[in-house]
Amino acid sequence: MNLLEISGLGFAYPDGTVALRDVALSIERGEKVAVVGPNGAGKSTLLQLIAGFRMPFTGRVIVSGKELKESSSDEIRRDLGLLFQDPDDQIFMPTVEEDVAFGPRNLDMDDIEERVLRGLRSAGIEKLAKRQPHKLSYGMKKRVAIAGVMAMDPKVLLLDEPTSGLDPRSRMELIKLLKGMDRTMLIATHDLEAAAEIVDRAIVLNESVVMEGTLRDLVMAKDVVESAGLELPPISRLFKVLDAMGYPIDSLPVSMDQAVAELTMVMDRNGKHVHAHIHEHDHIREKAKAEHAHETR
Repeated sequence: MNLLEISGLGFAYPDGTVALRDVALSIERGEKVAVVGPNGAGKSTLLQLIAGFRMPFTGRVIVSGKELKESSSDEIRRDLGLLFQDPDDQIFMPTVEEDVAFGPRNLDMDDIEERVLRGLRSAGIEKLAKRQPHKLSYGMKKRVAIAGVMAMDPKVLLLDEPTSGLDPRSRMELIKLLKGMDRTMLIATHDLEAAAEIVDRAIVLNESVVMEGTLRDLVMAKDVVESAGLELPPISRLFKVLDAMGYPIDSLPVSMDQAVAELTMVMDRNGKHVHAHIHEHDHIREKAKAEHAHETR
């Protein structure tokens, strides 16, 4: 069953600038999907529109069987949780627990205390309940914002660049958190490496849908990746080097599991020659460095 269904979606800003044109996509219950594309492609606008924050628009948006209209936007918002790119745009209450409670209270939901506790637990920040949000690290602020969204028990999570601005440790912790959540997600992101760990498929957006498929399909589409201003995950770049060195790669991996499987196939085809060849390149590189150092003395 499709939890989110979009067809013929179009939107223009008040000055006439077109943000989205004839966008169509669908997401099944429990599916996690990434929306990727260049800056100005309409990714954030798409999420805000689905959440009912931008109107009017053309086309149809259906969430959990209900069509988004001015009259139904408040009701549909109960099924959606939007995480802004900058947590400082989303958290503003004196304490973490008050901030997490704001959404459920604003929507006049019941069991506020239980919802707050569930939200804090889902983001792994129960111990921060009495802390002041503005004094927390950027990564913890993102978790507070996620807790506030989860407290409303949404059917669909809309996440705008969730890993942006995070240090490596906070980024990996957030990826693990999102990966472990049993929620339907639509994630706008430039971070293909993170997306590879979280999502089931990707949609390339540039006003309209340019491509749709797995992330592995995407990284193999060189022209699409370049036109979307995306950077290949490090694992994918590594295997492109192997391919250039004469070891044909069937498909560029985007995750560690895929990389292990692909490397196993390469090793099976070429035996120990792969190791020997790479070792030879390393040996030649080190020898060249030594000779250069000797010449410059």
